Amino acid sequence: MVAPESDNREWDELTSALQDYGILHVRPGRRTRTRLPSAAPLFRRLAGARAVRLQEASILLLLTHPHLAAAAREAIEGLAGPERDRAMRRYVAAAALQRLWRTRIETEIGRQPLIEPAYLDQLGLPSLDEDFGRRTLYELSRQEESLYGYNAWAGYTSLMELFLGEIRLSGWGKMRARAG
Repeated sequence: MVAPESDNREWDELTSALQDYGILHVRPGRRTRTRLPSAAPLFRRLAGARAVRLQEASILLLLTHPHLAAAAREAIEGLAGPERDRAMRRYVAAAALQRLWRTRIETEIGRQPLIEPAYLDQLGLPSLDEDFGRRTLYELSRQEESLYGYNAWAGYTSLMELFLGEIRLSGWGKMRARAG
């Protein structure tokens, strides 16, 4: 089944923008010149994307560029309903994964600021300080499985394996200006 033209356009625009932030695990079918004015609109569009891989890319974007956490929170504040809930959960997952894998991430891409804790109380989750974020991620995964019916722990584990493998690629995490 061929995806509708709007799905292809969304994919190409968002993956092109992600590549401008050095996120290389998703690639556009056709590189676009559409410019997103800042990180907050990118996070907002990722949250509303039809493809789950694009939604999950916000986790890798935060792990690669934790200085964009304020923009992610700004985007989340403009969302509502299930889209907001899932975006908050992806933000918390990024913060927990960063703490859980901090030594390995710093070995590969250098010292980075911690992603600021947010949404823990709203989601009824334990502190990110407990067991280096493992308990937070476990409880988050358990909640997601109960709410949405998928194995979130396996999903986060797989996403982290992808991230740890790809951060070694030339160009990973290197921000580049758009031509045109």
